[in-house]
Amino acid sequence: MDAQFWINAWTTGRTNFHQPHFNDKLIQFFPALNPLKGQRVLVPLCGKSKDMLWLAGLGLAVHGVELYEDAVKAFFTENDLSPVTKSQGTDFSHYTHEPFTLSCGDFFKLNTNDSYDLVYDRGALVALPAPMRKEYAQVIQRVLKKGGNCLLLTYDYDPAQMDGPPFSVTAEEIHALYGDRFSIELLESDRPAKDGARFMAVPSMQLKVYRLKKTS
Repeated sequence: MDAQFWINAWTTGRTNFHQPHFNDKLIQFFPALNPLKGQRVLVPLCGKSKDMLWLAGLGLAVHGVELYEDAVKAFFTENDLSPVTKSQGTDFSHYTHEPFTLSCGDFFKLNTNDSYDLVYDRGALVALPAPMRKEYAQVIQRVLKKGGNCLLLTYDYDPAQMDGPPFSVTAEEIHALYGDRFSIELLESDRPAKDGARFMAVPSMQLKVYRLKKTS
């Protein structure tokens, strides 16, 4: 799976991963991360998610990273956010309307010059096949400040019952990816209630919500 897979998904309208409302688990569990006004939150593979509006409502500076440029533009257009300024960096095109900056480019090119107090991962880790998830977790480890928190939503199911994405990510894999530098707390594990008939048809499907706190 490569970048073109997701570009094709956007251009052909296969975007069931985009939710037209705020995510229930974000509203329920993100306050447990004790976000403070002015802190910086990273939203990986953000698309045009409305969840970024909710995060901004907490007084956070929101930085989304997205591969598909039209999704970035659509976020600002569909939410009547203007004017938008564009700047060009080495690896990313940055679109800004305070408190939002959405960067279009390869997420894996975030570096130690980018640092965050918080991360909100609703659908990034589960969008990646297993060989890419280790590198993804390494980026999160690199850019999240010590003491910072990540709210992570995953799906855990029998892969024989459904083809990803979203891919199944087990608790064992979460601990293998993050256990060395994070404390890991499972906040909830339950059947997904609003993710559509495809998910509800999978008997083993569980939506899991984790709090990851960087300890080193």
